[in-house]
Amino acid sequence: MIKLKLLATVTTVSATLTLSHVAINPSMQAKSVGTDFTCQNWQGVPTTLAKTPDQASVPVLTWQSDYFSNAGYDPSTRCQLVSGRFQYFYNNGQLQYMTTGRMNGMPVVCVTEEKGGGCEGLLFTLKPGVDPTRTLQQLMAIRVRASGPLNQTDGRVYINFEDYLTQAKQTIK
Repeated sequence: MIKLKLLATVTTVSATLTLSHVAINPSMQAKSVGTDFTCQNWQGVPTTLAKTPDQASVPVLTWQSDYFSNAGYDPSTRCQLVSGRFQYFYNNGQLQYMTTGRMNGMPVVCVTEEKGGGCEGLLFTLKPGVDPTRTLQQLMAIRVRASGPLNQTDGRVYINFEDYLTQAKQTIK
């Protein structure tokens, strides 16, 4: 029952996620040296999974929103693109924190190397009109305790990604 509730919450929150119309640069496909990010079907849904060095597979994001499908960004395409972005930023040491911001007038989830820092790289764009901070909090709090890696600073949330993976692994065991 708890797993079904979790999936329902993930589904609800991830349905608000969308992807920017920015294509991934082929150089973003660097070789991983730790955690590997892939897009796989998880419980029948395209999902960005993080495979940690201890071989645990942690679902990070599920992709169900058809918001940009007419522009060629169906859930499977978005999953592939964003999983590549996670890998790129992780490999380059930029995936220290996930936070929110605005790019091109749109609410986004992005990466930054330090708590309190601004967006240094786009992970994905959200639908217009959504509250990016609340969406990111809901999305990441699904798998971690309230005392988890969520850090509020100046109205923005900063999620320590390694802490998130550690706590998320414990909840899926």
